[in-house]
Amino acid sequence: MRSRNSMICVLLLLLMSAAPSLADAPTDGSTITITSDESWSSSPTLNGSVTIASGATLTIDSNTDIATSSSITVSNGGNLVIDSSSLNSQNQMVWLAMDDLSAQITIPLQGTGGDVSIKFTFKDSLVENNLKAGFAGSELTNQSGEDAQFTTNLAQGVTEVSINLSAAGWLAVKITEVDIVESGTGSSVEDIRGLQYTGLKAGAVATWSLNIMEGGGLLSSQSSINGVDLACFGTCTLNKTTMQSFEPIDLSDSGVITLIDSNLNGSITDEDIKGQPGAEINWGESTNGSGGNTDRWIKERIGQKITTPLPDVRIQLVELGYYSESRTATSDSNGMITLPTRIIQWMDSSGEVHNESARIENISFTSASAWGDFTGPLGLLGSDDITLSLDLPMISVISVEIDDDSEANVGDSVSVTAKVKNDGAAATIALTCTDSNGIDVSTLPIYIPVEAGAQSTTTVQFSWIQHAPGDESITCSPLIPSALEGFENLVLTDQNSANSSSMKWAASVDSGTNMAIWLMVAVIIGIGALLAFNKKETIAEEGEESSPETEEEETEATETEEAVEEEDS
Repeated sequence: MRSRNSMICVLLLLLMSAAPSLADAPTDGSTITITSDESWSSSPTLNGSVTIASGATLTIDSNTDIATSSSITVSNGGNLVIDSSSLNSQNQMVWLAMDDLSAQITIPLQGTGGDVSIKFTFKDSLVENNLKAGFAGSELTNQSGEDAQFTTNLAQGVTEVSINLSAAGWLAVKITEVDIVESGTGSSVEDIRGLQYTGLKAGAVATWSLNIMEGGGLLSSQSSINGVDLACFGTCTLNKTTMQSFEPIDLSDSGVITLIDSNLNGSITDEDIKGQPGAEINWGESTNGSGGNTDRWIKERIGQKITTPLPDVRIQLVELGYYSESRTATSDSNGMITLPTRIIQWMDSSGEVHNESARIENISFTSASAWGDFTGPLGLLGSDDITLSLDLPMISVISVEIDDDSEANVGDSVSVTAKVKNDGAAATIALTCTDSNGIDVSTLPIYIPVEAGAQSTTTVQFSWIQHAPGDESITCSPLIPSALEGFENLVLTDQNSANSSSMKWAASVDSGTNMAIWLMVAVIIGIGALLAFNKKETIAEEGEESSPETEEEETEATETEEAVEEEDS
């Protein structure tokens, strides 16, 4: 007997451990973590923050109101099951907002006939002449203020009536309540989002959040979820589920969502679902979205990076995003461009999928204008981070050769030939030359121009003038524009300079000094000749016998002539 009772107890314990425990949602604003399988089968108001831990499953199979600012978070490895239930925002104002310049809304009636009055209450007071409205088939009249009332007389058996709206421009016309007076009996539409309408969309403010983290799961079946901000970074399945007045479901780049026979009616924005490349959206054929101008889903590219070889590279992009926009961007000091967020793929309300066709229309680098303007290859932009190239020159200085003899006088000029090879794009460069000490030497022209054609070798001649005697050679290399400083490896090969052979420069006598010496010699010779002439005249007058003074003069003249001859030698 004891053995049988023990076995029954064991079975009961096993059954109790296999089934989820019954519990209630927090109602006092507290924070709880669910660590084992749990089921909410009562109908409380969730007020607080709930986290479902890894390995645990929370099943909600009762109608639950959600207080403002409450949340449910499913961790990696956790699961949330919503089964035949409704999760409704507890305090929420909903509305129907005009989504076009014209709209129509159909109001159901009892069919009693007679006088019928329809009253619209607006979320925001309307300014005069901004909205015209009236029964379909009648003249529309101006509406203003906090509400608008329409009255008509209908035959018995008429079970619905339509009201047309026409906005003067793109305005935020939001209807929050619809009241009906029919045959003296008043009633209000319980949920205006359930009315038939065109040119309008359901709207509200999401008041609570449901977060399915990466690795977490959500399964909603035959349920409704309202007033929620749903982030699905894990795996979510909506099967025969209605969502109303919700923020677009955010998949980020990791979420996977599958929609089967569901109805997403009333996204607060222009998209029912949004994600990034990497997200997966499986939209079943029998699933409906908010309709109208609201796309069923979009994929955005956030912060796409374009890397260029240099700063100040200018890129022209066309057909970007949802509106096929054009944009010009310039790379920063790191050669980087970060594009703003844009929609790259979307499914419209009719179920057609569209893709952007963004492409690179132009790439140009003009900052090194001394060398020329350079471009790069064009093509589709895509959505991945990309690295662009530029067609730049690739310069080598092959040789520097002296054309004249191996000796020259200081101050003379000698002819030099440089050979330059370009393995890249055409460029107009210049060479500059230095001596063996790295000091600039004199050349004509000062900066030696070279038209370096694409994929070609160019020979250029120039003159070298040396101002100091001795053996000297020169080294010539390209003059780099400031925009390319620090990026020489992009435009120069390892052979980016060449040396000439050694040249002997001899000192020379200055020609001005030489002329002065010859002038002095001529003056001295002239003086000597004049003195000799005077001497002969004196001898002729005084006779052949010479006085001591005359002998001294002859001696002085002779000494002067000898001095001149020595100076001349």
